Amino acid sequence: MKTFKVIGAVLAGTLIASNVISAAPIQPAPVKPATHSSVPQDSFGGLKYVLVINGNGFSPVDAPLYVGSSKEVMIPIRTAAEALGYKLTWTQSLQSLGLVKDSQSMSFQIAKDAYRNGTTLLSLGAVPELKNGKTYVPLSFFEKVMKLEIIAGPTGTISINSKEQGNGETASDTIKQGSITSIYKGEKNAEIGLNGYGHGVRLGISDETEIVSADNKKLTFADLQLGMSIEVEHSMVMAMSMPPLTSAIKIVVKEQAPPDQQTLGTAGVIEEVTPLDNGITRVVIKGDKLSETSFETIVLNITDTTPILGTKDNQKIAASELKKGDKLYAFYGPMLTKSMPPIGQATKIVVEN
Repeated sequence: MKTFKVIGAVLAGTLIASNVISAAPIQPAPVKPATHSSVPQDSFGGLKYVLVINGNGFSPVDAPLYVGSSKEVMIPIRTAAEALGYKLTWTQSLQSLGLVKDSQSMSFQIAKDAYRNGTTLLSLGAVPELKNGKTYVPLSFFEKVMKLEIIAGPTGTISINSKEQGNGETASDTIKQGSITSIYKGEKNAEIGLNGYGHGVRLGISDETEIVSADNKKLTFADLQLGMSIEVEHSMVMAMSMPPLTSAIKIVVKEQAPPDQQTLGTAGVIEEVTPLDNGITRVVIKGDKLSETSFETIVLNITDTTPILGTKDNQKIAASELKKGDKLYAFYGPMLTKSMPPIGQATKIVVEN
């Protein structure tokens, strides 16, 4: 089975793929944490910062980072804290934000270099800021106040990791479910993409990776196809890329494609949505082909039985919710019209959300 690595400009541009690091070695090497003051430098002045919390990446569009007046990277606290399991309370009259998790309690005020953790008051040499309706704190807040592990990568990836994650693995940390959204096979390495870009992960496949069907029959890398639903057990070690790269230990294929039928795929943006008769929705998608025989522009019919899932938590999405501008991964069979662009039946849609 030939595979094709996605490098086209359309989806890459819309998903800020200038931050994506190309295929790395199968087993990522542990990265020595940098101190909070080690801000990645870029001689061209165009470095894009990417936030990763406990191995889960956030789109720079949804969670933009910037360098504040104190020369520290500023982090959107609500996005980061909620991902870490904290409940936040904003007090408008005091311009203060409180964070609570179990027995932990922290708070601070906008424009004041005074951060409280329980009864301890700390100064960081940088103040919280409001920008575009979001509250930002310096990266050192997570290290010195929240006591978390911070890794500032040279490519602009900022990783924040819980102490519990670093000290002990749990099943939920190392098992993920979702849909295959890309497949790559090189001379020396192979990998698949799971759940797209913003909420996804890249999984390196080696000879040591066990691949089985739902009934525990042995499969190979060649049996993996675009759009397949899988469950993956992976290494806890993740390379600092976007999406994060790790090694697959075991892959369980939840659903298999019909024999001798190759699933095709396009990663792109919906350009047009047209409701048809009999509950059918027709979408025009333009982007990057996900395999050598796929198409950059495709017209697909979606029925009420077509699986439509979001990359965040694999939740179901109704066809009526699809709209122009949505970024998605569309999968379809080889039976297509000979028109340009070709028209076919969608077998699965995975929406970046």
